[in-house]
Amino acid sequence: MNTFFKILLCTICCSPLISSVAVAHTSTTTAKVLARAEAKPKVGFSFDHLAGNKKVQRTFVSGEMLSIAREQLLKNDRWEFKHVVDRLTSVLALHTHSRSTTATIRSNYEAVSALKDYELLMQLSANNVEIMVFGIRGKGRKLKELLIFRFRDDYCSRVVQLTGELTTDDIGNIIKLNKKL
Repeated sequence: MNTFFKILLCTICCSPLISSVAVAHTSTTTAKVLARAEAKPKVGFSFDHLAGNKKVQRTFVSGEMLSIAREQLLKNDRWEFKHVVDRLTSVLALHTHSRSTTATIRSNYEAVSALKDYELLMQLSANNVEIMVFGIRGKGRKLKELLIFRFRDDYCSRVVQLTGELTTDDIGNIIKLNKKL
């Protein structure tokens, strides 16, 4: 894939306004980008109220875009999705270094804790970092949603909301646990 297409895909993947994209290559090296509305994934808790908050970095990747993105765009120092990308239908990631927004996200965590649909699957705390993982069960032992909260002190928070067909075994492959958590 030439550099033009890599830049185009990275630009598209980072844009929260485009929900799905198809890229076609012709013999004249022009790219056609088609955007279309895709059904919003069904989730147990919506973070739409944070969409306009300028203190939150918000990234949404739809199912079609996930099939294009694969490993290159779906990892950072805290999460890695390459083991589950084929089974995901969407990824929403939120990150802030704001005390007030972290307080809002912590109240969202408490609201999720009170919802009967969500099951607490894992909770850890070390070195001023807390991680809580919730899931909504689908058929059998499968999870149709995985919701991960990560708080560091009182000013930094991250949320990752995954939809698709997941298992509890996937949690260890998604969360990178290290000395710093």
